[in-house]
Amino acid sequence: MKKLLLLLCMVSAVANAKPLGPAEQAVKFNKWYVSQIAKDIYPILDGNEIDKFVTASTMKKLRHTQDPGYGEESDVFYDADLFLKAQDIRDDWSANVAAIAVDSDPVCVNVYIAFGKKQEHVVVDCMVKENGAWKVQSVTAAQYTRNVAGDK
Repeated sequence: MKKLLLLLCMVSAVANAKPLGPAEQAVKFNKWYVSQIAKDIYPILDGNEIDKFVTASTMKKLRHTQDPGYGEESDVFYDADLFLKAQDIRDDWSANVAAIAVDSDPVCVNVYIAFGKKQEHVVVDCMVKENGAWKVQSVTAAQYTRNVAGDK
């Protein structure tokens, strides 16, 4: 009887679990992504876990950039990480990832993600629903000035 009750509680918890919204999913992705980069793991190349967070069409394009000879006939050059829009991560980014604003347009839900204790680095994740889950479609760097009382 106790086992049956425990099983019913577990099933109930799973059934009542709500899928993450776009802001929560964007934060979850960026925390995971920064932690991977901090360990010198590059998710576009290593494994498929990133597929849970990024749309299939975006991943197809990004994986194509890894093909031998890609960009040899053009001026394609990326000087920053495609998801972080930075060349390096700072020591305090892994523990400090936050959604600071959200807005919507006809294409996606834009989630502004700040990194670091001072939230000085901000990107905008364009989030879309794919197969019932919110995923990153694209990322852009944000020009964002944080005005906090007492800051000069």
